[in-house]
Amino acid sequence: LTAPTTTIDAAPDDPTNATSAAFTFSGSDNHSAAGALTFECRLDADPVDPAPFGACPAEYLELPDGRHTFEVRASDEAGNSGAPAAYSWTVDTVAPVTTIDAAPDDPTNAASAGFEFSAGEAASFSCALDGGAPAACDSGEAGYADLAERRHTFTVVATDRAGNTGAPATYAWTIDKTAPATTIDAAPDDPTNETSAAFTFSGADNHSAP
Repeated sequence: LTAPTTTIDAAPDDPTNATSAAFTFSGSDNHSAAGALTFECRLDADPVDPAPFGACPAEYLELPDGRHTFEVRASDEAGNSGAPAAYSWTVDTVAPVTTIDAAPDDPTNAASAGFEFSAGEAASFSCALDGGAPAACDSGEAGYADLAERRHTFTVVATDRAGNTGAPATYAWTIDKTAPATTIDAAPDDPTNETSAAFTFSGADNHSAP
């Protein structure tokens, strides 16, 4: 009269970007050998009008994005069906969108730079400067110091919990620590009998247009 118990031994990660899912499971019973138990499965049963259990497939394929629930139950030789074991997981194949929320002015005379960024969902981030090797980073903590006077490019990319990596977000800015040179090109004669004066002048800079 005792129904067997069912255990799910292996299941997909939660979340995952895999659209297929395979499960391994086992059962135990007080009067049946493990090999004498039979198993039935179902996927995403309607809580109001659930579909009946059926034969267990080797694998579920082409699952859509979203939350899924797998159920499996064991039956013994006496016809007792145990309570199902259940596992829920999320299929997520959509890559996160990375946004740079704060960055240095362009141009700037500051030799340091800090960045803030987000992805709109739980994610980890990898940052790189000027084409260097990417490294793990966190928003608000991604900072660089003692940068050279030139054009720089910052790149950050997000990877969500399901393993999807989005397109990188980039920001370019110029560090200019050199003051411009000013030249007076035309001025009144010295001395002069004119009671008015006009001047023309120009400037030169290493990072700016005239």
